[in-house]
Amino acid sequence: MSELTDIYFRSVGRNSVLLLNIPPDTQGLLPAADVVRLREFRERVDRELPEDLGRGAVVRSSSGVFTVDLGAEREVDRIRLAEDIRHGQQVESFVVEAYGAGAWSRVAGAGTIGASRILLLPPPVRARHWRLRVTRSRQTARIAQFALLRSRI
Repeated sequence: MSELTDIYFRSVGRNSVLLLNIPPDTQGLLPAADVVRLREFRERVDRELPEDLGRGAVVRSSSGVFTVDLGAEREVDRIRLAEDIRHGQQVESFVVEAYGAGAWSRVAGAGTIGASRILLLPPPVRARHWRLRVTRSRQTARIAQFALLRSRI
């Protein structure tokens, strides 16, 4: 299961798709063993990417900077980002920062975001304030999701 989860993070987590190639039988049904594995996989992804710690938090945005105040320090080990791609994929590079000890520090960064970008933070980072800074984009970045997560794995 961990190999499949790794493939998920390297595909879906990097703005791609995951094609599992599980064909139905001649009656149009998926094999029972595959259905069991798919359920296990869904449960694993749900544990890896639980509910957003920032749900209901104060979020501010201004010209490529999106800031989240969790209300209290929380430990985060996953960050899930998404652009509103109805307006196209615009982000070309970004950084995610956490505020602690009186300063912002970089905890992750990458190129594009697109429909889905999942960042894994080894080790977890504990902070109350988080921000996403779009450092380069084609046009105005429209961020649809900036989720801060703590896996249950």
